[in-house]
Amino acid sequence: MGGEAIFSRQATAAEAVTSAQMKDIERRADEAGLSYYQMMENAGTGAAEHIAAQWSVAGKRVLIVCGKGNNGGDGFVVARKLTEMGASVKLILVEGEPKTVDAVKNRQICEAMAIPMIEMTEEKEVSHSVEVADLIIDGIYGTGFRGVLREPVRKLARMINRSKVPVSALDIPSGLNGDTGEADKDTVRADCTIVFHQRKPAHMDEKCSRYCGRIICISIGIESLSKE
Repeated sequence: MGGEAIFSRQATAAEAVTSAQMKDIERRADEAGLSYYQMMENAGTGAAEHIAAQWSVAGKRVLIVCGKGNNGGDGFVVARKLTEMGASVKLILVEGEPKTVDAVKNRQICEAMAIPMIEMTEEKEVSHSVEVADLIIDGIYGTGFRGVLREPVRKLARMINRSKVPVSALDIPSGLNGDTGEADKDTVRADCTIVFHQRKPAHMDEKCSRYCGRIICISIGIESLSKE
């Protein structure tokens, strides 16, 4: 996975990549032989390793909230890895079942591992799970998010923001536009944002610090291609 780097928000904007640029980097990596599935595996594994290094996860109740896209897929990988490290993991499928091929595969692995999953329709269980969690991981939306949060995501984001436990966001807090830094009023407020490969413009924007918290950038194995 490579080492992690802690970046200052005072660095120049030229060091960031937009959502579209990141998609192009990933496309070229896939064409060069590093599959999208492996990139998801690398991202989730690296995130889990960082989380475990920051918080002692063995025996802890870790709640991972997953959207239906690839950010949710990253969350499923984190769920697998933290379960293997001894955490008591529960998943909330905030928008129902995943829709992308690689996210579906990782959801199936989680199911085979008997990792509990609940949906937002199970309101009492969702509320209780947020209340008793020792750590919450936001894997709802990635850096391609645009617009405003819609229900039931908004409701869950509010629950997360009212909680008193550490929150880690995968790539970017849900509700934050990675390119413009525009934030929905209920954007998830993370204590730590684990950025995949390279920062996006919002990570460089000081006004977004209230949402991102501490920013950590981890390798997903595509550095050489990003420099082409």
